[in-house]
Amino acid sequence: MRRAAGFTLVELMVVLVVIGIVSAAVLLSTRGPDPGRVLARESDRLALCLERAFDAAVAGPRHFGLYLNAQRYGFLVYRAGAWQAPADPPCADHAWPAGLSWRAEVEGRALPKPRPGAVLPQIYLLGSGEVSAFRIELAHAGARRVVSGTGWGEIRSAALEP
Repeated sequence: MRRAAGFTLVELMVVLVVIGIVSAAVLLSTRGPDPGRVLARESDRLALCLERAFDAAVAGPRHFGLYLNAQRYGFLVYRAGAWQAPADPPCADHAWPAGLSWRAEVEGRALPKPRPGAVLPQIYLLGSGEVSAFRIELAHAGARRVVSGTGWGEIRSAALEP
């Protein structure tokens, strides 16, 4: 008795599963980064940096200032009557990802966009534990998040409804 030529059902199913896994891997690797995930990472990073600066200011005691401009953000320290780059910043200066925009309010007033490359603090974190009350809204590809802080150092990062 001769066996019929062809593939078994199990062999066909294994081939289909392998094709599915390979096509899913290709699809995921060709997609760009998820805008919501990029934005969440950036807002969480900013909030964490602000918390570190607040902790360092109170522990110091010293005064930190956050500057924001079109290209990046970073921290300065007040020393010898002037704002200077700190020797040990709470976080390194960080460039905004392409396509991310921001707008900020400090003490309830809209913060004007600084000149390109400007490096002057707009938000203050003082050694006494006081912080400029602020709200920084970040937007990227339709997603929006906010990083906010109270006058006494409570810093939050949260998603906004589109």
